[in-house]
Amino acid sequence: MGILAIAVPLIAHHGTGVAYDTEKVVTLKGTVTEWIWANPHCGLLFDVTDDKGNIVHWGAELTNPHALSEAGFSKDVFKPGDKITITGHLAKSGAPRMESSRIVLADERVLPEKRVKGNGVQLNDEPSQ
Repeated sequence: MGILAIAVPLIAHHGTGVAYDTEKVVTLKGTVTEWIWANPHCGLLFDVTDDKGNIVHWGAELTNPHALSEAGFSKDVFKPGDKITITGHLAKSGAPRMESSRIVLADERVLPEKRVKGNGVQLNDEPSQ
């Protein structure tokens, strides 16, 4: 019975390829609206102005707080109003969502410093444009 209790949550946890198109990378410039420091994944909400001048509300999924702490993040690293440039894989659904792989802050700091992808896997190459 104990094995079943452990196996079900493991099966339920999704992989990157389920929700995000790992073949499509996008880089956006936006303004932070909310930083969510929580398990199992942290989240970054931000606004992007599209080509027509409309504000689009985006969300980015990152890995867990422990892994992000090791990569240079903290619960206080972002605050509403911060300007960011964020790179990641787009949601397969077409919704304004992404799995973040790189965030550049207004002061030119690049997070994560260890290049941790949203699911905790380290990246080896610079993001393609």
